[in-house]
Amino acid sequence: MHRHSISSLTPVALRTTAAWAVALVVGLAAWPAGSAWGQGTGVKLRTSPKLEENLSPKESTQSTVYSTADSMVTRPDMDLVLQGKAEIRKPGMNIKADRIDYDQTQDIVNATGQVRINRIGNIFEGPRLTLQVDSFTGAMDKPRFELIQSQGYGTAERIDFLDSNRMVAHQTRYTTCRRQPGPDWLPEWLLKATSLSTDNEESTGRAEGVQLEFMGMSTPTLPAASFALTDERKSGFLAPLYGIDTLNGIDVMQPYYWNIAPNRDATFTPRVMTKRGAALETDFRYLENNYNGQARFNYMPSDSLRQQSRWGLSTLHNGSYDTGLDSVGRIGLGLTLNRVSDDNYWRDFPRTGTGATMALTQRLLPSTGSVSWGRGNFSMTAQVQRWQALQDVSSPITPPYDRAPQLTLRYNEWNPSGLDWSITGDTTRFEADYSRIPNSSALPMNGERSYVLGQVSHPWVRPWGFFTPKMQLHGTRYQMDRPLSDGTAVANRVLPTFSLDSGLTFERETAWFGRSLVQTLEPRAFYARTPYRKQDMLPVYDTGITDFNLSTIYSENPYVGQDRLVDNNALTLGVNSRFFDAGNGAELLRLGVAQRIRFADQQVTLPGQTADKSGFSDLLLGAGMRWDDRWSVDSLVQLNPQTSTVSRTTLQTRYNPGPYRLLNLAYRVNRNVSTGTTASEMVDVGWQWPLSSFTWGDKPDDSGVVKGGQGLGADRWYTVGRMNFSVTDHKLVDTLIGFEYDAGCWLGRVVLERLQSTVTTSSARLLFQLEFVGLARVGSSPLQSLKNNIQRYQYLRDDKATTSRFLQYE
Repeated sequence: MHRHSISSLTPVALRTTAAWAVALVVGLAAWPAGSAWGQGTGVKLRTSPKLEENLSPKESTQSTVYSTADSMVTRPDMDLVLQGKAEIRKPGMNIKADRIDYDQTQDIVNATGQVRINRIGNIFEGPRLTLQVDSFTGAMDKPRFELIQSQGYGTAERIDFLDSNRMVAHQTRYTTCRRQPGPDWLPEWLLKATSLSTDNEESTGRAEGVQLEFMGMSTPTLPAASFALTDERKSGFLAPLYGIDTLNGIDVMQPYYWNIAPNRDATFTPRVMTKRGAALETDFRYLENNYNGQARFNYMPSDSLRQQSRWGLSTLHNGSYDTGLDSVGRIGLGLTLNRVSDDNYWRDFPRTGTGATMALTQRLLPSTGSVSWGRGNFSMTAQVQRWQALQDVSSPITPPYDRAPQLTLRYNEWNPSGLDWSITGDTTRFEADYSRIPNSSALPMNGERSYVLGQVSHPWVRPWGFFTPKMQLHGTRYQMDRPLSDGTAVANRVLPTFSLDSGLTFERETAWFGRSLVQTLEPRAFYARTPYRKQDMLPVYDTGITDFNLSTIYSENPYVGQDRLVDNNALTLGVNSRFFDAGNGAELLRLGVAQRIRFADQQVTLPGQTADKSGFSDLLLGAGMRWDDRWSVDSLVQLNPQTSTVSRTTLQTRYNPGPYRLLNLAYRVNRNVSTGTTASEMVDVGWQWPLSSFTWGDKPDDSGVVKGGQGLGADRWYTVGRMNFSVTDHKLVDTLIGFEYDAGCWLGRVVLERLQSTVTTSSARLLFQLEFVGLARVGSSPLQSLKNNIQRYQYLRDDKATTSRFLQYE
């Protein structure tokens, strides 16, 4: 075999390796005596440039061409004939054949006999090739080809190479199904086209005279179709979506995607529901340097069931703008708008299509506009927030108060070695309208509330523990549109709060089951003192009770918001113990217990709430374990010491032994201690699991490491689902059960989803989908439902490794 650079060929025909040996001897004899070799210090080699994924124009057109063959015949700067295992190589391209004739004057290659081209990972094989090398223009007869971006392959009568990124294949057969041994093998799906054009630069393809064959069945011939070679965006019709719904009947959607610009796009989806009629869903997205957002609008001119037009609007905008003044800086702007046509919208459209948002399927729809500014330690926010409450006669809801408007100013000063202090000022206009609440005679307490909150603390933090005293002062003023219960329209409240937080940290080295661990013991004491002020005449605008857990038990006020400040004289005692891996510091096990001791009865409460008595609160016991990557457990138990009964239990566990093997389990129970009855008891199970017993044929062991996002191999079934069961009511609340089948080059999904709309009504729909890998998805779209309902659910073709030309480098 001979190897030579075309740029340095001599005017002789080289036919034996002896010529290369002679050239090497002559070269060494002519090496200068004062050179590196002559001095015996060794050759000084230049650093080779790294292999780049994308070639520069200079590398593509001006790089040196190398050749190898059993024999070569050349005329310098004119032509070159390679015979027997002939090969021509340049960066990004490799041509092999039995015989290659290379016209250097025209930069044209004519290759015959088992021709093979590898162009940036794309492979073409055929009997004959004519190609202009630098521009990559030419043609190949009867080629077999493989495209790296789509991971598909096929055959054609002829391929015309238009340039390095574009080609046209005539009378094409294309698939992504991998060939199996045997003469009778046929791909499970096959795309036929009279003409197939691809553009790697735009990552798009276009076919004419298209017909799709699947499992022996053929679609009608379509005049033309376009598709994307990768997951990159491209304008055109997307695969239609089909579904069966108990609310809407047969539901058909045909999305059209418009790639307006690299930073803007839109989707238009005509929709037909056999029980309701036609609708249009639109979705517009934009992304700029200083702002981004999304706008979605759904419109149904006439709903046959409701005898009215229906619409829903949802927008989201976030941005920051430079004022151009150094003394002012940047200003932030946010806008959220959610509105629907009627009270029944959430019930009739409990799920999203391609254009609806989850916000529109809720009963409380917020719309907010805000302006924010910050500079150094100072910040300011102004906002207006209004709510649309969707009422139901059987279960009316009281809407939150609108903020019209709210202005907040904050200043924070954090000193690592001294005092931390901050001051917050807020004034808000609260408005509400209860006239739309069915059977309600309540009157809202519209008015203004202004407050100032100042606080100062001094944290002492050391490796062995911490000690943080804090002082807060709350000043609040209410001015109402109508008199309060005491006959006045103005109320003032000033309250101080003192707290002291302290803790110690002990640690030791230990070992469990042969594993080196570091164990900590962290006792903690938290004291809070707030004097009593009568507050039951004040309105409740934005205050609610927090969840009672191992975090909120160490807080000054069990409420969020400013309308109630609980009178406190309480000490919280607790201890945590954590176990860390001594090698990598990962937390493997966490145990905690805490209890609050009140030295006086609580007098300030929210309307309808029972006040805590002096003495011991419920005891909180918590545990969390992540001993390895397979198991995780989190639990919390709330124990009433007076009755020795458990008032609340929460247990969540996840078993994830490998890719596509997942089991989530949650158990939650709340009991009414005063009556001894169970208020609610729920069991929630979610899973994704392969059905090994249903696999066809002999399958390799898939218990080891599997490449993420590629499934566990072809011809495999998976079961997926989530079931939320109310033990108290003895019925399923929400249910999602389905199956997925991975055939390698295509995927099948069938999912049944049932959602509880109200206490007495529910809706169900059947979702089914065929996914031709690398081509399109046909049917309804259960993937988003699976992702939303099953925590850590994995797509069978998710997170593919980025295609690289070096995956098929020759």
